[in-house]
Amino acid sequence: MLTTAPDVAAPEVGSSPRGRRRVRVTAVVLVLSIASLPMLMPFGMGPGPGNTAIPDVLLVLLTGTTLLWATSQRRPVHWPFLVPTLLAVLAGTIASVVNDGAGALPLIKDVFVLLWAVCIATLCQEPGMTRIALRAYVYLGTLYAVLEIAGMAAGIEALSGKQVDGARAMFTFGDANYASNWFICVFFIARAAQVPRRKGARWTVCAVLLTAEFLTGSNGGALALVVALVVGYLWRLVRDGKAHYAVAAGALAVLLSGGTVAVLSQVNVGTLVEQVGDTAPILRDSIGRTTGESTESRGTVLNTTLTMLREQRHPFGIGPNEVRRHSYDEQYSYVREAHNDYIAAVLERGFLGGVAVVTLVFVLLLRCVRIARRGALDREYADLVPHPELFGALVVVFLVSALFYQTLHYRHGWAFFGLIAAVDLYGRRQEVRS
Repeated sequence: MLTTAPDVAAPEVGSSPRGRRRVRVTAVVLVLSIASLPMLMPFGMGPGPGNTAIPDVLLVLLTGTTLLWATSQRRPVHWPFLVPTLLAVLAGTIASVVNDGAGALPLIKDVFVLLWAVCIATLCQEPGMTRIALRAYVYLGTLYAVLEIAGMAAGIEALSGKQVDGARAMFTFGDANYASNWFICVFFIARAAQVPRRKGARWTVCAVLLTAEFLTGSNGGALALVVALVVGYLWRLVRDGKAHYAVAAGALAVLLSGGTVAVLSQVNVGTLVEQVGDTAPILRDSIGRTTGESTESRGTVLNTTLTMLREQRHPFGIGPNEVRRHSYDEQYSYVREAHNDYIAAVLERGFLGGVAVVTLVFVLLLRCVRIARRGALDREYADLVPHPELFGALVVVFLVSALFYQTLHYRHGWAFFGLIAAVDLYGRRQEVRS
């Protein structure tokens, strides 16, 4: 943890008109920054230089506002997940130097996305700001889901982001899988924070978010969602002191999953899947892809990256974000990114890159376990996040999705990681922290 000033008692926020104005400006910038997270390719706009986008501009504003607020209020600036980020940067620097400077730009991006977690964790030192961040995620995410659904229904591609050559919705992300992960993220935050408070309104919000996720046609996202729902349920059983029920339910889930896979491996489901996919374009571009060219190409990418991993000339990697270029130079049959965070970390940054990913996962899960234990949170934060175990389930979404896409650099993911850090740093009861 790095701080800008000693951790001393701060003046009451809002104790003067000047303080109240500062809080309002900080809150507005925070909400605008969260609102910008999906705006990677709005209305068909292409990415900026170095794959930059609107959220990066807002992040600069958010960083300046955060530092100004922390300095004026004599509050610490926390750097959660700094160690795994520095490990990743060190690994990438070594790989870049060994490969004649290849892949230097992604190292800057590693630190840049970390700033999302730094800003959120720093600003959410007060329960009021944490409440604003949670509600901004949920209500803005729901609004975006409504816009995507309306765009698909009305055929307005500028709203839905519908693929030109398919039926999948991408909203303003420019990538259907990215959009799927966003809506799943908002879904779990809504359930963890119980926003809205009224049960009927909350379930309506969840239904809207799941509908928007379904329209993205992301099979990997759907799988991650199912796994995370099961993990969240098991985690809740453990938290409620029903560990024996959790063990039984987990064993049943594993048995049913294994049985389903065994049955499907013995049955030719290709025709059935094709028939289901033909009933609607979105089903064709989601379920229908499980036995088609998409699955075959993903398998080809996996085999290609594994081959590249075996053929590495040294243990330092080929350089950050160099899989596509390396595939082209070596004339592999399929030129794509790795589509797997774990393989990409080791392939691009070597053994130390793998250590960095493992360290990040460990720190994330450790924070989730600490806040999910029964009675761990104080009264204010327990009211803000009644089901903190679902934060851990959402981390599982990222970990499962990382098997199919490179999700560990998603901007909204790092903003969510900052929320986890804030609840862990400030929400746990003093005696629990001691």
